[in-house]
Amino acid sequence: MIRASLSALLIALAGPTLAKGDTGISNEVCSETPRGAQKLELRRIGPLLEGSWEETAAGIGYTTGVQKSNVEIIYDRMRNRLYLGSDGMRTELVPVRDGNRELRYDFVKGRPMDPDLFAIEPDLAEWAFVLGCDIGLAPQFSWQVGSGARRADGIISFFSGSEAMGTKWNSARGAREVSLSRR
Repeated sequence: MIRASLSALLIALAGPTLAKGDTGISNEVCSETPRGAQKLELRRIGPLLEGSWEETAAGIGYTTGVQKSNVEIIYDRMRNRLYLGSDGMRTELVPVRDGNRELRYDFVKGRPMDPDLFAIEPDLAEWAFVLGCDIGLAPQFSWQVGSGARRADGIISFFSGSEAMGTKWNSARGAREVSLSRR
């Protein structure tokens, strides 16, 4: 009896919220507050992203297999910069300006990826929405390691303080779809 009453109360309270389209999720990293990359407040979200993350990188196209590794996101309060570190290497995560880039984009061919190549099936906008994030407002960063024939690049969008997604590629035309989860 109590369980049925409690369930009815929860449904009654949730009805108006769901009708408004409000997910009810408080997301300090990806919200309307930073209003996209133009007004990205690194001093506010840097400390929220700092910490240990697990990276899963599934191959795209000719790149096969799945790589798993642990990475650190370091926020330098003095310089107000964010860094990605792994295996003793560190590179700056540079905020993307002028609007977020397509996450599922073939940077080698210079066009959106063929959907058959997606490593993860769900629609990214829906996945972000479940986390209380409008994918267009997600804090997005690019990174680069090396140069010339030994260069790797990447792009990462943070959907929350515990979930992120992006793509990385290298000068040898290898590419991977990356998901990051807080450890």
